[in-house]
Amino acid sequence: MHNTQCIMHNWLRMLLLLVMCSIFNSFVQAQGIYVNKKNGESIAYPAATFREVAPFKISVSSTTQETGVVATLQYEKIADMKTARVMHQTFAVGDALVVVGGQTNDFQTTNTAEIYQNGQWRDVSIRSAHVTGFTVTLGDGRVMVGGGSDDDQNNWSTKTDIFDPATMSFTAGPDMTVGRTACKAIATPSGVYVGGNSIKDDKVLDCYDGSSFKAVGDMDGRYNPYLFTDTKGNVYSMGIYDNNFEFIPKKANKDGVLCVRGDMYEPSSGKTYYYYYAAYEKYTPLLLPSYARAESSLRTDRNGYFVLTMNDDGSKYLLTEPCPELSTTYNHLKLDIPSKHPVTGAEIIWHGDVFANNAKKEAYIIGFSGTETEQTVHIISYNYETEYWTIASTESFNYRVASASWTMLSDGRLACTGGDTEDIKTMVKSAYIFTPPTAGAGESSSSVYYGVNVFKTDGSEDSYMESELESITTYEETFDERITQEIPVEYLSKMSAHMPIYSGNTPPNIEGTFLISPNVMTYTNIENDFDIGSEFNDEVTDFSAQNMTTNTVMFRDESIWNSQVMAYSDPAEAVVMGEGNNFTIFVIAKSTDVETNIWTKVAQIYSGTITTEGIKDCYFGLLMVDKDDDPEEQFIRRGDFRIFKDQDGLSTPTTWLSRSTLSIEQVRSLIGAQGNKLRLPSRRRMR
Repeated sequence: MHNTQCIMHNWLRMLLLLVMCSIFNSFVQAQGIYVNKKNGESIAYPAATFREVAPFKISVSSTTQETGVVATLQYEKIADMKTARVMHQTFAVGDALVVVGGQTNDFQTTNTAEIYQNGQWRDVSIRSAHVTGFTVTLGDGRVMVGGGSDDDQNNWSTKTDIFDPATMSFTAGPDMTVGRTACKAIATPSGVYVGGNSIKDDKVLDCYDGSSFKAVGDMDGRYNPYLFTDTKGNVYSMGIYDNNFEFIPKKANKDGVLCVRGDMYEPSSGKTYYYYYAAYEKYTPLLLPSYARAESSLRTDRNGYFVLTMNDDGSKYLLTEPCPELSTTYNHLKLDIPSKHPVTGAEIIWHGDVFANNAKKEAYIIGFSGTETEQTVHIISYNYETEYWTIASTESFNYRVASASWTMLSDGRLACTGGDTEDIKTMVKSAYIFTPPTAGAGESSSSVYYGVNVFKTDGSEDSYMESELESITTYEETFDERITQEIPVEYLSKMSAHMPIYSGNTPPNIEGTFLISPNVMTYTNIENDFDIGSEFNDEVTDFSAQNMTTNTVMFRDESIWNSQVMAYSDPAEAVVMGEGNNFTIFVIAKSTDVETNIWTKVAQIYSGTITTEGIKDCYFGLLMVDKDDDPEEQFIRRGDFRIFKDQDGLSTPTTWLSRSTLSIEQVRSLIGAQGNKLRLPSRRRMR
C-alpha cells in the first residue's frame, strides 16, 4: 500500500474480487411490514429495522373549538444566514427558503442571495439587491424578484431576476419600463403586473407578458400598494400613500360616502377605472411591509384577499376581505383584532401583511410588542370558515423582529429572517420558523384510545392510533444471494431504509468517471458521530469494463480535497445490479490495517440513476461487515455504517486525477490544518 493510503483508512481497502458463476441469480427473502393508514399513506418498515408490533391503550386529551384561545407560540431557531440583512425579499420554493439582497450593516446594499436547505445556508448568485423591491410567483412555478434600490437607495432599479426551482439558481429577467422601489407585483392570466414606487411621480403599471415588460394603464402613484386581481383578470391597486409618501385622503363615491379609492386596470380594454372601497368608510388599510406579496393573502376558494385595517382614531384593528369583484360583495367578513394581549395587556402593533393558509382555511396575522431592544412576536390564527381564532405569543427577542422579512412555507409554517437592532444600523443574521397555532383549539376532557406501537431495533418506537389505521401487512424484501453471501441481509435491510438498494439482472451501462460533490453525510448509526449534514472530501468514482452478462464492473475511487488526491483505491471487480436506469454496485474490501494489524471486511455500496448528464441522486454507503477482535474499539463496530449523498443531486462526469505525490507528513499537516472544515474522520471514529 502507498504511504498516503495509510492515513485515510476508510478509503484504503484492497478491493476483493467477487466471483460470479452464473447470470441466473438466486435471491434471499426477508419479511418487512407496511403500516397502512386510512388516508392512503403506507409506511414501510424493513425487516431489520423493527422488532415487533404490539397494541397499546392510552389516555389523550381531545380538543374543542372555541374562539379567543390564548396559547404559547411554538418556534425553532434555524442556522444563521451568512449575511445580516433587512428590507430583503424572502420566498419559499418546495423545501427551500430563499433570501435575496436587502441592506446589511451601516445601510450598505448587498447584491447577495442565500438558500436554506437541509439545515444549512448556501450562497447563490444574483445581480441585484432589490431593496424593497417585489417578489411574485410566475405561472410556471418560477419566482421573479425585481425592482428595488441597488445603490444605497439612490438607484431605482429596472432589473428583474428569475429563480428556477429546477436548477435552484437565478438568471437575469427582462427590464421593467421604469425603475421602481416600494413596489408590488401580482400574477394574472394576462401577465404579471408591477405597480407602486417611491420618490418618483410614477403612474405606470408594468406588464410582463412572458418575454418582456410594457407600460399599460394610468394608475395613481402609490407607495407599497395592495394589488388584487379578480376572476376576469382585472388588476386593482389600493394604498394609503402616494409615490412621495404623502397620505392620500379618502374620496366620496357616487353616494357621497367617503371611501378609500383605488384603480382598476381592465386588460381586455386597456382602460383604467376608479374603484371605491366602501368597506373602508371608517377604517384605513395598514401600510404593507416591503416583503409582502400580493398572492400571500389570497383566499383561493373565492378570490378574496385578506387586508388588515385600523379605524381612524387608531384604537381598533379589523381583518377584512375586500374581494374586488364588481358584481359580488364579500366585505361581510370582519374580525376584531385585539390591540392588547388578552392576558398580559401588552400593547401589540400588527403588521399590514396577512398570510392565507388555504389548506387549513386559516389566515395568519403577525404582530409585535415590547421595546426597540426587546420584542415579542404574536401570531393570530383565524379560521375563515368557523370564525374561531387563537392568539399565540413568544418570549422576548433581543432585536427588532418587526423589521424582519416573513414568508409562508409550503407546510403552512412562517419563516422569519433578518431584522435590525435599536440603532437601526446593525442588522442581524437570525432566522426562525414559527408554527402558527390551530385556530380555536382548546383543551377538554381526556379519553381512552387504542392503537399499536411499532418497536424498532434502534430502541425507538412509532405509535399509530386505531382510528387512523386501515391494516398492517407484511411484504417480502428481495436481496441478491451473491451479495448476501458477503453482507448479512440484516445489514442490507437496515441500510435500505436510508438509501435505495436496487436489485434486478438488467442494470444500465454505468461506465464513466463521476464526481460526488458536495459529499454530505445523510445518516449514521454510529454513536457520538459527526452531525447529519457534515461535508466530507469529494469523491471521484470510476466504472469501466462493464460485463452485461456477468453483471460485473471494474471499480476504483479516489478522495479529493483542494484538487489534491488524498487517497485512492486500486481497481477491482464489483457486482452491479439494477434495472432500467437505476443501479447499485457492491464492493467488498478485505484488508489488514498496517498500524494495528487488525483484519477488517468493509462494504462500499453505491446507488443512483444514470442519466445523460451524470448520476442522479447518487448515494454511497460505507458498512463495517466484519473485523477481528477490537477490544480498544479502534474501528467502528460490526454493522455500523454511514450513508453519504451528492447534495446537489447530480454527480457529473469528470476525469480521473493523477495520484497524490504528497508525503505522509504533508497529508497529516493538511488534515490538521483543515480538519474542522473538511470534517476528516479521526483514526478512532471512522475506520
